[in-house]
Amino acid sequence: MHNIMPAIYGLNSLEKSMISIIPEAVIILFAFIVLFLTFFEKIAKSKNSYYLSLIGIAFSILYVAMLSGRNLTGFYGSVVFNGYDVFLFIAILLSGFLTVLVSKDYIENFDVPYPEYYSIILFGISAMMFLVSSNNLIMVFISLEFMSICAYILTGYIRGNTRSTEAALKYLILGTFASAFLIFGSVFIYAAVGHLNLSLIHSYLENISYGKNGSTSILSGMGEYLSVGLLLFTVGLAFKMSLFPFHAWTPDAYDGAPTPITSFMATGIKVAAFAIFLRIYLLIYNFNVINFNDILWILAVLSMTFGNIAAILSSNIKRLLAYSSIAQAGYILIGIIGGGFYGYSGTLFYLFAYVFMTAGAFAVVIIFENSDIVSLDIKKYTGIGYKYPFISAAMAFFMLSLAGIPVTSGFMGKFYVFSAAVKSGYYWLVFIALLNSAFAAYYYIKIIVKMYMPDKEDSAVSCIEAEGKNYGIVNGNISEGIMLAIIICLFFTLIMGVYPQIFINFANYSAASLASL
Repeated sequence: MHNIMPAIYGLNSLEKSMISIIPEAVIILFAFIVLFLTFFEKIAKSKNSYYLSLIGIAFSILYVAMLSGRNLTGFYGSVVFNGYDVFLFIAILLSGFLTVLVSKDYIENFDVPYPEYYSIILFGISAMMFLVSSNNLIMVFISLEFMSICAYILTGYIRGNTRSTEAALKYLILGTFASAFLIFGSVFIYAAVGHLNLSLIHSYLENISYGKNGSTSILSGMGEYLSVGLLLFTVGLAFKMSLFPFHAWTPDAYDGAPTPITSFMATGIKVAAFAIFLRIYLLIYNFNVINFNDILWILAVLSMTFGNIAAILSSNIKRLLAYSSIAQAGYILIGIIGGGFYGYSGTLFYLFAYVFMTAGAFAVVIIFENSDIVSLDIKKYTGIGYKYPFISAAMAFFMLSLAGIPVTSGFMGKFYVFSAAVKSGYYWLVFIALLNSAFAAYYYIKIIVKMYMPDKEDSAVSCIEAEGKNYGIVNGNISEGIMLAIIICLFFTLIMGVYPQIFINFANYSAASLASL
């Protein structure tokens, strides 16, 4: 940190700045190309936009791989690219890739323009990537707003669907409040330290705030502004991370949005939000301006407990997975609270695993989402284990992974974050988390039981017996894109559970890059 000024201002040429954002630029380029297709009526309803979106994401992943191992800074230190960004860029890009895969046959059931839909997804992906690489409070705010606007549009994208429109409106209103907290937090932080660049803020605090025994104590006058700023900033980010009590948008938005977009919000947006929170936590919050870990401790416990209780009481599978995501956010937060190298790498591993087990579960939901059964009642899943054995087995595996059962990526993710918390002395927090995991197993296993051991007295009509059209089943066959997405998710969920070393090494490298900022 001592040579931070030369590092920031020595790489501000346009050429070097552009190199640092090549992966994002590729996505934006393809987003505009796809959007341009709307001007041609004959191809606006074709599959060209679908394939172009997949190609654009693949090219971006390629450029991320090519730039891996390099430490880049651009635009006067507002954007950085290092091993931390490589790991999270890949997670976000794969989340976007899976979203596009499961969207093709789903979106064709509605009278909406396809190119605009895919272009907004691509713009959303680029915003998430910019958010992850942001090293300036203004850049954080702009990226977060860009990402949010894309999410608002996609949530209400199905025209004439009152649930979708209502969900988008609620999301927009609550998101506006979150943005206000974020910008006011930035103002207070700037008033306290006189910098917007995260690295410069860190360097400033490091130089003036060391107290006795290596602890930190902020000088009088500045501490109050900084404390208020950090609290307000936390509220804004907690909204995007779906932490209790800032979760109110989550169940309605997840339920009302098109299911591929629900998957996108549950994975990509959550990964991006946690990624920037972890960066800011390490650079600023770590100075203990306030007892911040105590606040996170409370947020984690409340999120886990509320999310699991609400999920147990839910009969709608999309709302159940929404409440589950709130609980999962609490588990992920434990790794950050645990801190240290193992806590941060465990958090990153969990985020990566979370993308695939969640996206896989939503892919299965899409298959059985029926035009006549909008409610997606879990009772309607009666007997699908016999009609579609492979898909049902995949769903069961994703549920077991979300529950944290051994031989799954979910188990290894929980193991790493809980171990880090134990090493840091947070025994009660881990105990509460284990109790919550036990309670959570009930509603995950409930879905499996419904699929394979239906209650004979249940008169509900199964989703595979309804007269309406299933969005993920075309001419009696599972959509190829959805099937490929499920296979990809199964592969990563299994391999990260039985052979996690490759991925934890990657997470370790990413955490080390973050710590070296």
